[in-house]
Amino acid sequence: MDSVIDLFQGLNLSQLHQFHFMRPWWLLSLVPLFLFYRSMVEKDDVLQQWRGHMSTKVIEHLTLKNQQSRTFTPKRLFAVFALISTLVMAGPSWTKKASPFFVDESVLVIALDVSESMKTADIQPSRLLRAKQKIIELLDVRGDAKTALVVYAGSAHIAMPITQDREMIRHFLDVLDTNLLPVPQSLPQSAIKPTTALLSQAKTASTLLILTDNTNVPTIDGFKAFFTKQPHQLVVWAIGENPDSGLSSSTGLADSQLSLLSQLASGGNGKMVPFTHNSDDVSKVNNAIKNNMFAVNDKAQPWHDAGYLLLFLLIPLQVLWFRKGWTLQW
Repeated sequence: MDSVIDLFQGLNLSQLHQFHFMRPWWLLSLVPLFLFYRSMVEKDDVLQQWRGHMSTKVIEHLTLKNQQSRTFTPKRLFAVFALISTLVMAGPSWTKKASPFFVDESVLVIALDVSESMKTADIQPSRLLRAKQKIIELLDVRGDAKTALVVYAGSAHIAMPITQDREMIRHFLDVLDTNLLPVPQSLPQSAIKPTTALLSQAKTASTLLILTDNTNVPTIDGFKAFFTKQPHQLVVWAIGENPDSGLSSSTGLADSQLSLLSQLASGGNGKMVPFTHNSDDVSKVNNAIKNNMFAVNDKAQPWHDAGYLLLFLLIPLQVLWFRKGWTLQW
């Protein structure tokens, strides 16, 4: 029963538009079922011959309450049983399941900003250190999925090509510092060339994840031009104290910065995820990565047949037929 509860809890409003029947032709059987049920009811109506000669009130006073006045009767429960069984055969579905033959060929390119502004200590001990910690958390969640690492400030460089060894990425993250590159000022558009080269190696829909605290219009235009014709997406992880949290200081991310970061993500068919002190932002970033991969590889995922869950509703109805005197005459 736990699987039943989990599945129905997972049905949210965003999935209702996906609801459909996998075998809708079974719903046509409801027509003969209705006619059959109606004929059974009319067959048992022994007073039918008097209804044309006597009023309904007179008939009610001259007859005893028959079985049809009861709420639960064999015929009514048979109708419910037949209705549920038909829905089971029709195969209701609203979610997809991973194909047993599906292989994750997507690539995650992580672009980390190591410019001077990442020294800011609005989130302790600094934005850069917290960004590296968040990357490690994300790597632990994703496991040995294909990942690459790019670092940028005034220039951009591939720190780690596409690999499935997350421990190697950990080692490179440890040595990253704001003094690593010759030009400490932030030039986000410099990351376009190396990330584009890495994403071109991907065989399926992939994601570019940028961890930064600022961007500019040339960067937004550059990435928008690339992602317009690509199945890939751009997820922006805003590293800095979020003003909406109520904990931000004068050194936190300004509304104008968050607006530009949001525009950058929108131009790349993705979303902007603000920094949080717990793991909520890690979960949102990971979900965004998976959603893009599954959305583009939609045909590789078969629909999940939820009809079998309705069989649990048939069990109590079936048990009633074991009651003494509970029969259904045809």
